Amino acid sequence: MESTWKQSVQIAFTYIGTVVGAGFASGREIVEFFVQYGIQGLIGILLASLLFVWAGVRVMILAFRLQANSYQELNNYLFGRTVGSLFNLILLAVLLGTTSVMLAATGALFAGSFHLPAQAGIWCSMVWIYLITSRGLAAIHSVNSLFVPTLIGFTLLVFCYSAPWNAEQADVLVETSKPWIWFSSPLAYVALNVSLTQAVLVPIGRESRSERPLIVGGMLGGLGIGLLLLLAYWSMSVHMPQIVTMEMPMIYMLTGLGQKVALLFALLVFAEIFSTLVANVFGLVQQLKQWVSLPPALLILAILAACYLISFIGFTPLLSLLYPLFGQLVFLFLLMLAYRQLREAAIRKR
Repeated sequence: MESTWKQSVQIAFTYIGTVVGAGFASGREIVEFFVQYGIQGLIGILLASLLFVWAGVRVMILAFRLQANSYQELNNYLFGRTVGSLFNLILLAVLLGTTSVMLAATGALFAGSFHLPAQAGIWCSMVWIYLITSRGLAAIHSVNSLFVPTLIGFTLLVFCYSAPWNAEQADVLVETSKPWIWFSSPLAYVALNVSLTQAVLVPIGRESRSERPLIVGGMLGGLGIGLLLLLAYWSMSVHMPQIVTMEMPMIYMLTGLGQKVALLFALLVFAEIFSTLVANVFGLVQQLKQWVSLPPALLILAILAACYLISFIGFTPLLSLLYPLFGQLVFLFLLMLAYRQLREAAIRKR
């Protein structure tokens, strides 16, 4: 029982750490998807929390039952081979692109916040990514077990400092031109994040010895993401509408706490970028192992080399083409998860 609980907590932390990247830590994602819609955004967070629980558990359970070696096998099961192959190719490209951009972001963070050469940040990140990813899923669990509690503590610090319970009325901005966008926003947020976190959720499901830790871990992880969203929502609602256009709302809210807190925040953003980088590279290795017969260590080096080169050229034009197409498919991803679950239930009743 104790080992099951420990495994469930590790799964929960890894799930949370993979979803909450730099956009979450900075607060930008939360403003974009939830805070700007006022009280409707709060309803959206509650909906997103339930969806994160359901979708995370569902992906891991399917991976366990199928014994899927990569997200390719899971998506082929959900969509069929033709559409699944298209989805997998787009997902591979998006993962490579976002990994390259985040790798470049570590360099920008080292230069802007720590006043060190950008290349030092990129190379330092690549070395640690290689060391951790080459040790497998257990090392990724360990990284997230360290970083996620730090993120939770920081979010609580922002919440307490903002003291939303003392605010008479939060000055919010509600999108009136598209009155129902607040409802589609949490669907898009969950679909996009769970689609990308398949890269690590599928190996977790496959390597589990039973379904119980997957169910408990998925529930804890989904609820943990929801709790972080709620705390950040209440904190930032107090500062609306000033923070709508800010790239890092969290920094704005902590400006009165001094330079040390700003440095702590920069370290936290780096940690969140790094945890997502590790998860992405690990997922890409699991996928590419199905296509090429190279040792995992060489695959990691090849992925890091490709991402390093792409980080120089810039990946924005390609992402601008891929994300709209991927955005259309991710809604279908949630629908197919639900459809397959209903179909399995119907078959069991016969």
